[in-house]
Amino acid sequence: MKIAFVYDAVYPWVKGGAERRVFEIGRRLAEEGHEVYWFGLGWWGDSEIEYSGIRLIPCFKPVGLYSRGKRKISEAILFAAGLSKKIRLSNFDVVDCQVFPYFPAIVCSYHHNLILTWHEFWGDYWMEYLGYFGHFGRAVERVVAAIESRHVSVSSTTARQLLEVGVEAEVVPNGVDMEEIQHIKPAKKGYDVVFAGRLIREKGVDLLLDALSLIPDSPRCLIVGDGPEKGRLIEKSERLGLNCNFRDFMRWEDLISVMKSSKVFALPSMREGFSIVSLEANACGMPVVTLNHPKNAASEIACGVVCKADPSSFAASLVEAMDRKKRLRNRCVKNAKKYEWGRIAGKMLEIYSG
Repeated sequence: MKIAFVYDAVYPWVKGGAERRVFEIGRRLAEEGHEVYWFGLGWWGDSEIEYSGIRLIPCFKPVGLYSRGKRKISEAILFAAGLSKKIRLSNFDVVDCQVFPYFPAIVCSYHHNLILTWHEFWGDYWMEYLGYFGHFGRAVERVVAAIESRHVSVSSTTARQLLEVGVEAEVVPNGVDMEEIQHIKPAKKGYDVVFAGRLIREKGVDLLLDALSLIPDSPRCLIVGDGPEKGRLIEKSERLGLNCNFRDFMRWEDLISVMKSSKVFALPSMREGFSIVSLEANACGMPVVTLNHPKNAASEIACGVVCKADPSSFAASLVEAMDRKKRLRNRCVKNAKKYEWGRIAGKMLEIYSG
């Protein structure tokens, strides 16, 4: 089978959940003998290359995905324009297009076997994200939802939101590489609390810092990531007198190694389409502390403690998870095993062939 994936961000040059999904599924299908292509921005250069069995096709030069912490509309349009010149839809048996940032999905809308993979559905959140211009974002999202195709959602949370606008989506979650994780040795130094993610306001790191300030004995916390909020968060941590270590995004193997030696993973975001890193934390035996919010899919997926979105509740839940870490460890690992990437790739192949 000849399969085309479409997404502007490409792993490992960009390390988010959607690109990780495409990479993990794509390389496994390539290992099984399928022809796998990925149309994205040319983070590696302006020539086609092969990476882990996947043929990478550059559709436009690499440009910044974000401006002031928000996804750039101009980038989405430029990528879609480049995609329209590079992709010949008739050459592929199936096209799996990651819905966000929407315009590429419109380019692919004429393919006879199009899969639209939804990582989130924003709906009215567009107004909060872009203000008045959110009307435009919401309208484009609805246009894409109306495209005649098969729809896949990475979580039950997003599938329920899509159903509210008349779109039925089959749930095929993201996954975790249990075999690789089991082979990685724990780091010599661990932490009480670990956070990993893009440092933007939506990730809720402010809530985490406020919660840490309420816990006696100053828990040792590692915050891994980069983004427009990083400088301000470092200043806030220092002002509160917290024992926080900020590090840029690290190699995946190094993060897994640190998590294996640490106690609790913190996910203070109210809006998560999935959160692969939470499952990876579970695979390392770490309980996840996250928020009870209708737009937070991680609360349904990860094993740990779910709490209210306020500092005192989050602080109490961090302490509870640290105290119960040894008892929760086996349950966390068992939960992660349900999401092994091999199973996910097999399920997607069934959908491609259907």
